[in-house]
Amino acid sequence: MKKRAIIFTILTIFILLFIEKCSLINLTTADIFKSKELIEAKGLLDTVQSISYEIVPIDGDFPILFDSIKNEFYLANNKGLTKIDAQGNVMFSSDLSKEKNTSVFDFANFTPYVFVENGVYDFSGSKLNYSNFSKILNAKNEMNDFNFKNIFEKYYYDAELVIYETGRYIDFNRETYPMYFKINNEWILLFSQENDYRFTHKLTLDSDDIIGQIDFENFPAKFSNERLMVLKDCKNGIYSTKQVGQKIDDEYLNTYYTQILKEQKLDYQTKNEVKLISRKKDEYHFTGSYWDLPDWVCPSFLNTAYFELIYNNETLLFKEKAVKYYSDFKCKNDLYLYELPKGIRKKNRIAFLDYDLDLGGYMNNSVGSIDPIIKNAGLYMIRPKLKSK
Repeated sequence: MKKRAIIFTILTIFILLFIEKCSLINLTTADIFKSKELIEAKGLLDTVQSISYEIVPIDGDFPILFDSIKNEFYLANNKGLTKIDAQGNVMFSSDLSKEKNTSVFDFANFTPYVFVENGVYDFSGSKLNYSNFSKILNAKNEMNDFNFKNIFEKYYYDAELVIYETGRYIDFNRETYPMYFKINNEWILLFSQENDYRFTHKLTLDSDDIIGQIDFENFPAKFSNERLMVLKDCKNGIYSTKQVGQKIDDEYLNTYYTQILKEQKLDYQTKNEVKLISRKKDEYHFTGSYWDLPDWVCPSFLNTAYFELIYNNETLLFKEKAVKYYSDFKCKNDLYLYELPKGIRKKNRIAFLDYDLDLGGYMNNSVGSIDPIIKNAGLYMIRPKLKSK
């Protein structure tokens, strides 16, 4: 009898494990084990709130940049910028997609200026200003080396701002680099001599090798007090730089010594964090074929995941999708919390949450576009709740 009981117990445990690991039935993750507050948690698009804070969607993209003097944020926005004040309100936003030669193609420089074919969009004030270049020089490579040297050095020493760019968006047929000089409130565009590779932050021509500030050999850029800084997800060591398939983290910066990011020296330590505290299986994500082991036996599941964001000692609960692969111990959710350095964080209570889970999508033939599996992926802002009037 005792032997039968042991066999029965082992068999029961095996069956329960099989149900939990291989079927859509939720045993350990059933709703009966969740609090009412957790079950009623909202999605990120539904304005998640605590006593003092709220999470709201924000229309923008990386990089996320911060002006530490004016206490304002900038986000890339379709070749333009979106500017946000210290309370998390959008001050103004621009779409410069119709402009030619916009300098935010790769956002190599952290400045509140967007340079286009004939002028400059200045986002640094309380409203957007545009100025035409007072001069455009050496556009046809008409200068000899002697004249270029004299003009370049004169402009450099006279200018209050000097910003260099890559040549990616100017002319693919020749290697030339635009240089912008602000002198007596006027902007001058000077093109480098052709094939003049004197950028100090890189060993190759790949502009992704430049982060934050391009310098010319022996003539570093002049940003005055206009240099912006990036935020950081401290848990993962990821900075809020431009992110196109490559997230710039501490490991990346330490591996490639040509990479320079001044913020790497700053202290971003934080007690704020996002935790996955519960989940439930919704549907199969990948089951494999009969001969595709172990996916057929232990498939991957799309889950509703329940998260707890601890932010400045307050709790914000929300739910979103996550995927549990058979080979992973944890659910994949790709949630990143970007914050300011500790010293600056004391006077600013804004942070950003990036929900970056991408599982592809399905073609919607009725509209001719792809419907993503993860519909709420995107950038969100954590800000103090607006006071009711």
